[in-house]
Amino acid sequence: MGWVCLLSVVGGVALFVGATFLNHHRQQKNEHDPVGPMVFKVGASVLMLIIFFACTSMGKVGMLLAIVPGVLLGFIWIRSVSDLFMGGVMNWMTGEGEEIEPKPYYSVAETKRHRGDPEGAIVEIEDQLTRFPGDFEGQMLMAEIQVETLKDFPASAATLRTIFAQDHHAIGQLTRAMNTLADWQLKYAEDKDAARATLRGILQRFPNTGAELLTAQRLARMDAFIEYNDSRDAGQVVSDCLKQLEEHPLDNDTREKLACVYFERYDQPKRAWEELNTLIQRPFQQTRDVCRWLNMAADWHVKLDNIAGARAAMQQVIALFPNTALAEAAGTRLTKWKDR
Repeated sequence: MGWVCLLSVVGGVALFVGATFLNHHRQQKNEHDPVGPMVFKVGASVLMLIIFFACTSMGKVGMLLAIVPGVLLGFIWIRSVSDLFMGGVMNWMTGEGEEIEPKPYYSVAETKRHRGDPEGAIVEIEDQLTRFPGDFEGQMLMAEIQVETLKDFPASAATLRTIFAQDHHAIGQLTRAMNTLADWQLKYAEDKDAARATLRGILQRFPNTGAELLTAQRLARMDAFIEYNDSRDAGQVVSDCLKQLEEHPLDNDTREKLACVYFERYDQPKRAWEELNTLIQRPFQQTRDVCRWLNMAADWHVKLDNIAGARAAMQQVIALFPNTALAEAAGTRLTKWKDR
């Protein structure tokens, strides 16, 4: 029985050493086998337990020999146990161990671009786009290299139009692509009509959105810009503003100037407030603009000695933007008019 125990210990050690060598060989060859190691661990553990209990039945000498299978059993499972408990605790404390979402990397493409190899950069980008089809940043980088480095405007324009035809991008990304195309149509192709058509494409695709309002401002500026201090006859300025608004009804700048001319030069305060109210009530306006228009209306009411109207304008600021610095400033103005 003693010899059986001794041979079992030697066999267990040999099995452990052989499995360790095999595992090391696989790691060097970058082989991954999640099932094999677990089968080995379970089988070796069963063998070690048999040897352990066989040795413990042999008296004092057997008890000493039982240390060997016990130690080997510990070596077999110590890493798994430590990964389970310590790794889990550390990952919970540090936030690590969570699954990382794969994403494209364009550092190699950027390096090749800066080293004077734009064609190689394009190849790297295309490789990433094969793995991550329709990636926005990759396509934008490709278009940038095509137009700025390769001087191939038609190719870059085609890339940007491809982005605009894809439905999985956010509105901000799509408008960025088309505004970039409009910029390049003006800069590289010197084609103002093409740039206008590109911007109108944004208006058609995203009606009744913030993107439509912002794009409308740029499109309006491409067609006309009326100065605040235009010294021409007030009637002529009003006529030009109305013509511009007929073509570009979302043109904030022109509508605001029309309101100013109505109040300050045309003696039509009612029309002035109507234009300001149109701006204020329009959705997706910038907070700073709405606040500025309401303060402008308050100033005009004060000039006409209509303190009630001025108060109403400031109360509207407080109602629209509560608990903000804008509301606080409006409250300060209300305090100044308290006794009036």
